[in-house]
Amino acid sequence: MATTLYIAKYCMRDLLNLLDLLENQQYASQQELEAFKDVIAGRIKQLPDDDVTAKALREIEDLLKHVNAGGKMGIINGKLAAVRDPTVDAAQKELARYILSIDMSPKDRDQLFDLWSSNKLVKTNVLLSPGKKNFGQIITNYDSNPAIRELSNELMRISALGQGKGEFGLSVMSKSINKQEGKGDLLIDGRDIEVKTTDGGAGRFTDQEVRPGAGFDQAARKLTEFIRQYQPNLPKSGPNLDVLVKFYQTLSADPATKKEAGTFIKLVTTVIENIFEGENVSPIINAIQSGNINAAKQEYAKTNFNYYMSKKKDEGVLYISLVKDPIMTVFFKDADDLAASGLRLHAGTAYITSVADVRLPYPQIEIVDTKAGSSSAPGVNTRVPGKSAAVSDVSLDAETNRPRLTGPGAKASRAAAEPKMDTATTGRAKRKTR
Repeated sequence: MATTLYIAKYCMRDLLNLLDLLENQQYASQQELEAFKDVIAGRIKQLPDDDVTAKALREIEDLLKHVNAGGKMGIINGKLAAVRDPTVDAAQKELARYILSIDMSPKDRDQLFDLWSSNKLVKTNVLLSPGKKNFGQIITNYDSNPAIRELSNELMRISALGQGKGEFGLSVMSKSINKQEGKGDLLIDGRDIEVKTTDGGAGRFTDQEVRPGAGFDQAARKLTEFIRQYQPNLPKSGPNLDVLVKFYQTLSADPATKKEAGTFIKLVTTVIENIFEGENVSPIINAIQSGNINAAKQEYAKTNFNYYMSKKKDEGVLYISLVKDPIMTVFFKDADDLAASGLRLHAGTAYITSVADVRLPYPQIEIVDTKAGSSSAPGVNTRVPGKSAAVSDVSLDAETNRPRLTGPGAKASRAAAEPKMDTATTGRAKRKTR
């Protein structure tokens, strides 16, 4: 057995050396070339009859067919040129390198290029249809052709030609997908589409065109100063949305600071109105006042998306998750489209008073299933009528350990004071003593 393997290994290496000579040698006549091919045929007959040999023979046959095309690199470059797409032409060297690194059979490679050159590799109608999709549905023969699957997965993770991840891959795989002129993302079947790709961390719905209004800086500083009266040790980025919800509940629950809760919510409203200038922010404020953190973040995400799209000319957003396997996409125009597909926007941490970095008021946003961390709407009573809610030891411990307000504002609100006993307060004159 060992002798057979040694002979096979020797013959294969010898055969590959002969093929290299065949590829690079110039022959004086067709007769000389045919003689050299006979030598190769003799070596082939010495190879064992197994799957490894069968695979090698298919590659050899392919090389012999293209003996004057410059070897594998020549074959790939010729195939890429036949696609006849300006984006492919611009990235031909990089594409050839990626394709050469993929172990693919001639049959799989030919199917890949046939679909690519006939513009049937990407199903754009599926890509822009409502709901969640994956590459098994979008890319033709993704599940049956390993070469197509590996190449499409690789291309989607490349940033090139001034395009980010996802954008470059789609535009290079389809003649119907191109880069928009100006600052836009993609033009898919003639439709302007915004692309948001996540490859680990979710994207933010903000850019140079999407920024807070002119009054944001002043409003944010006023809110920060107000909070510091009670919580002096704020982080540099300022309070996040979760903190604001808890802070309001603490103020409004304490009779000594209940009046300040009204001042606080007015300051918060002004800041958020500047972050999403022109948008209706009342659903966010209502959720903050109700103490529902999840609902506040959900309304914040929806308002962020609406504000972003109001600044764009795009028809909708193509969300791409490279983290999923296979790659997942969602095309939507608004939150209602997502809800109809059982999906929703999920906001990360929003620092609404960050003036040093104006990206931070716009949180990272991803798309998740509706059931994932679903939030209750503000004002919805989930208790069963006639039954008292059970209070667990964990809930009691949480209340005991709940952070209390500190700082000069909190101390001033609790300062001891004599009760007022004047006529205006009591409604009667003070009784004189003899």
